[in-house]
Amino acid sequence: MTAAEWLTVAGVISGLTAALPLIRSLATRLDASPEVARKSVHVTMGLACLAFPWIFPRPLPVWVLAGWATLLLAVLRFVPALRSGVGSTLHGIKRLSYGEVLFAPSVAAVFHGADGDALAYVIPIAILTVADAAGALAGTRWGRRRYGCGEGFKTLVGSAWFLATAFLCVFLPLFLSGKTDAVHALWIALILATLAMMAEGISDRGFDNLVVPLGSFFVLQRLLPLDGAALSGRFVVLALLFALVVWGSRWSTLNGASLLAGVLLGYGCAVIADWRFVLPPAAVFVCHVVTTRRHHLTKVFAHRLDVVLSHAIGCMPWVLLAATGVISMDAGLAGISFAMAAQLSMLDASTLSWLGHFSAKPLRSTLKGWLIAGLPGLLWFYPDIGRLRDAAGISIIATIGVTMLLHRLRPGYRDRPTELWVIQGFLALAASLSAFFIQP
Repeated sequence: MTAAEWLTVAGVISGLTAALPLIRSLATRLDASPEVARKSVHVTMGLACLAFPWIFPRPLPVWVLAGWATLLLAVLRFVPALRSGVGSTLHGIKRLSYGEVLFAPSVAAVFHGADGDALAYVIPIAILTVADAAGALAGTRWGRRRYGCGEGFKTLVGSAWFLATAFLCVFLPLFLSGKTDAVHALWIALILATLAMMAEGISDRGFDNLVVPLGSFFVLQRLLPLDGAALSGRFVVLALLFALVVWGSRWSTLNGASLLAGVLLGYGCAVIADWRFVLPPAAVFVCHVVTTRRHHLTKVFAHRLDVVLSHAIGCMPWVLLAATGVISMDAGLAGISFAMAAQLSMLDASTLSWLGHFSAKPLRSTLKGWLIAGLPGLLWFYPDIGRLRDAAGISIIATIGVTMLLHRLRPGYRDRPTELWVIQGFLALAASLSAFFIQP
């Protein structure tokens, strides 16, 4: 790096270091809560970072700055004397958070990816800085209705404030810069703000400092080239999925973060591949809601993000393979249909087992899985549905096999539910592999 770049990096580090004791002093005098003090540091760092496109001509100084900042924040975390002193501004909250360690590398990664495009950098960092702080502070002050997120919780008020602020962080820069017209800026802001709100809602222990800026950057890059019709279509898909989850949330055993993750999974299936790919996982969700309501299971189970991870393991490989052209869209649609049919079969067998009705006859569960989760995607092969015969036959046999296997494995994982859900996801994926044999 040049001498000027070193001086700039040193100046930024010095300014941020000096800001910590100042914020701590102000927080003490104003009797501010630990969350307010922590978010004050967050906003100060973020506002400083927003100036980077105009003071750093290339990514290297930003990566060096990120390294030094991460090292400094790690020292404040792990050195007891500093943690209880100036570091208390960041670590005054009781919950475990890695947010301050993830913040600087995420900023550097977005700056690197933006490659000199100030708008592509400023919007994700503004969402990370301003929207996240607005949501956290509003949730702390006014949040009453909570939803589960990992080991902690988020609030509906906090998420609403995050959504509104993130919308402004996207719409205003796009419109005022002249990069898009008002209508395009509106659609992009609606979609990106909603997705960012959901990503923040499922992130625990400060991982939103990684997920929100990087996710916002990649989504923004994909939305900007689209025309108004494509953008409105994507928003309709997102709105319908969100409405479906809100409808089912009353009877679902999934916590709030898991429901948001389910919307993100469905949206990813629909947008990365095409809208038909969302039908099988959506059918699984509807069946889940009907079953939990019928058997009054909402107060019996409390499922977390590992459930959505299990479904993502079965879904996303087919979505990505089809979207990248490695396999045909038809093969991908068959694959996700086969996987979700197997997933629902295993879920049904597990429910029956808990209810005490299950014996070593998984044919009922397999039939239910294929009729409810498999059929919505496979109907699109009509009238040439005969080419599914061999692949579907193999997958049906595999579905029976994985359903019986999971039933045998379940007792050994009673205290390790996350591992069991991961295994279930890979079993569903394995049962769908015959879709590779389907010809375009």
